[in-house]
Amino acid sequence: MMRLVLAASLALGTPTLAQTAPAAPRPPLAASDPARLAAAEKAVAVLVPKGIYNRMMREQYPKMMDAMMAQMMGKTADELGMPAGKGEGGKTFGETAATADPHFQERMRIMSRVFGEELGAVFDKIEPRVRAGLARAFARKFTTQQLDDMNAFFATPSGAVFADQYLVTFMDPELTQEMMAATPEMMKAMPAIMKKVEDATAHLPPPPKPKTDEND
Repeated sequence: MMRLVLAASLALGTPTLAQTAPAAPRPPLAASDPARLAAAEKAVAVLVPKGIYNRMMREQYPKMMDAMMAQMMGKTADELGMPAGKGEGGKTFGETAATADPHFQERMRIMSRVFGEELGAVFDKIEPRVRAGLARAFARKFTTQQLDDMNAFFATPSGAVFADQYLVTFMDPELTQEMMAATPEMMKAMPAIMKKVEDATAHLPPPPKPKTDEND
């Protein structure tokens, strides 16, 4: 149960940071593109303002986790597309958790708060790198004119509101509830996906076993 919540916590809690293996470093833009990079940096500075990740993790993350937990606690393992543990058939996660640990929900609320505070501090250090990488990506994907158009929009009252709420919206309970609702479908699809992976790699020798300490 705790592993499931932690996995969902990390998966849903960091949707605006890279969730795949990091790409190989890209070379810097050519010196002939300073205007384009400057326009990209201007747009990114509005979309990813200083301190946004710290604010998101401290303020939005606990709320998101509370909403996710409320939805999860009312569902059975079958409804979530997961195998039920021994003696858990028909019971909701809330009932199972309360039986195993009467303080489970309070423990989870405390965990969400601590996670938010600590991850906020970690993401605060990562944030400048996110801005730098995103600015380079914007400069590669959009022309200077397109970037200027974005910046002109962000300078309007509506554009300023949009930019301020852009990242925060990814942690809105409305969105995370829909993501959680898709969990059963993803879980049901996993066996077939893993079977296809097994078939696609059948021509390869088995992976080497992990090395163990000779003294073990």
